[in-house]
Amino acid sequence: MEFSLLAMDLDGTALLDDHKTFTPRLYAALSSAARKGVAIVPVTGRQYAMLPPAVRTGADWENLCVLCNGGEIRCLRTGELLETHYIETDTARQVMEIAASLGLPVELSAGGRLYLTRESWDMQREHREALRFHLNSILNTRGQEVPSLDTVLEQPDLALDKVNLPYIPCELRADAERLLAGAPIAFAWSSPQSVEITHSQATKANGMLSVCRILNIDPARTMAIGDSGNDITMLRAAGLGIAMGGAPQEVKDAAAVETASNMEDGAAVAIERYILGGQ
Repeated sequence: MEFSLLAMDLDGTALLDDHKTFTPRLYAALSSAARKGVAIVPVTGRQYAMLPPAVRTGADWENLCVLCNGGEIRCLRTGELLETHYIETDTARQVMEIAASLGLPVELSAGGRLYLTRESWDMQREHREALRFHLNSILNTRGQEVPSLDTVLEQPDLALDKVNLPYIPCELRADAERLLAGAPIAFAWSSPQSVEITHSQATKANGMLSVCRILNIDPARTMAIGDSGNDITMLRAAGLGIAMGGAPQEVKDAAAVETASNMEDGAAVAIERYILGGQ
């Protein structure tokens, strides 16, 4: 099959374990795919302000991106917003009540910041080993302590793109899923102990399909690559869904095929095989 669009997750998929860079082999594969007319679309849970240097190089393929698990579609080069699905205040309060009932830390994501209380910050520090990247690379640069999350929700024109439950003990996973399933939201496990919550229409699948509509591309001619629970909808919706090596079993089950891990150039291998045809 000839593909017209590549939907590519970032962390754990395209990015190396430094969460910042691509390999030279992947850059070369992306450039070759773009020369064939394939649209390259990063699809990530990250906010625009938190995109890594790897996708902000000025390369010819940099065009549109899906952010916040489908909460935003932007022009990668300029940051121009093309489509949004933000969480309503009442819905956010419902999620906060669920988190409080389970004793979980919670973060509100808006405007390139992560808002959290001192209590939530301290709870995450208790699990420093499991949350090392989040604490050191995200909260240390984008976290903002507030006395109450209600003060954030009262901000005028708040663009709330996600609510994060960054640490859920294994023994509370079933309860969290049960309670969240009753709320008017979309949610996905971005790691074994972390849930990202978005507007009910904000999924990676819907973000990819919206880009197809914007670019006038047949969704059947899409290839998607991912490694985490928030990639599952996208892998199922794509013409060809590819799971990274080392992905959880539920992610592999959602994909048609599997490639190597991110540290073994799995994304480049998949592009070379299925888009470039061994070129």
